[in-house]
Amino acid sequence: MIRIAIVDDHPIVTDGIVANLRADADLSVVATGTSADDALAVVQHERPDVLVLDLELGDGNALDAIATLKVVSPATRIVIFSAYAGEERVAAAFERGADSYVLKGTSSDELLAAIRAAARGETYVPADIAAQLARAVRAPRERLTVREREILALLAEGLSNRAIGERLGIAERTVKFHVGEILGRLGASNRAQAVAIAQSRGLV
Repeated sequence: MIRIAIVDDHPIVTDGIVANLRADADLSVVATGTSADDALAVVQHERPDVLVLDLELGDGNALDAIATLKVVSPATRIVIFSAYAGEERVAAAFERGADSYVLKGTSSDELLAAIRAAARGETYVPADIAAQLARAVRAPRERLTVREREILALLAEGLSNRAIGERLGIAERTVKFHVGEILGRLGASNRAQAVAIAQSRGLV
């Protein structure tokens, strides 16, 4: 039995997924939610085999929660189910620990295939998403996500991790994670050096 949790802030989407999954006796939806906080609670309490997660939720961007979810329950496989297919967003989801990425509007069969592949420990990526990932891999290492650029700009203002978190409405530990990513992408050893490199390259 594959135990599945679904977190999407549109109940009609969740209802549709649940209805499609009911036809398969080896699949069981053990929990649903509508927010990033719900996703964390569901993973903590249910430890599902697969979490189907929308990236755009009412209480913030679930992208920032993926790394935390993987720490809380490493065995839970995360299938991103999103309306957005920008290569930065897709690459960022996989960098944080997503296991598969499927677009809304796809067929129920494709979503089901992604869920089953994830449960087997495999990665499911449709051809168009795979092409975007390939472009992202070929992109310069210094390429930053939208969120990382936001945080870099606040680093340039001299804000602390806590202050950045308060400004953006995200957890301080999430800011710390992003700062580490920024340092790695820019080849910087500390925050000041990262800002200096970014300014020299016109990134802020």
